[in-house]
Amino acid sequence: MALKEIVKERIGLTSNYAAAYAAKSADVDVIAAYPITPQTTIIEKLAEFVADGELEAEFLPVESEHSALSAMVGASAAGARVFTATSSQGLEFMHEVLHIASG
Repeated sequence: MALKEIVKERIGLTSNYAAAYAAKSADVDVIAAYPITPQTTIIEKLAEFVADGELEAEFLPVESEHSALSAMVGASAAGARVFTATSSQGLEFMHEVLHIASG
């Protein structure tokens, strides 16, 4: 199959929108979301996909980055394909759960 047959439309995207489209293409089951700059637009776009029915996923707005990763660990353990986004500071807030998430 030639590349021309696969690519039907070209669009310009920011890197955050590209990440959101990648998560959509991965057909994630659960998205845990805590907005923190600069990843807020990733979560907003995914919320839009879910609200518009373009992505069939559970969208979980949580109260902290710690909770976001905890939700991802639980959903993953139950067999779901999971996604969250964060920033460098958000990753620091997730540090207590990282050891569990890594197995």
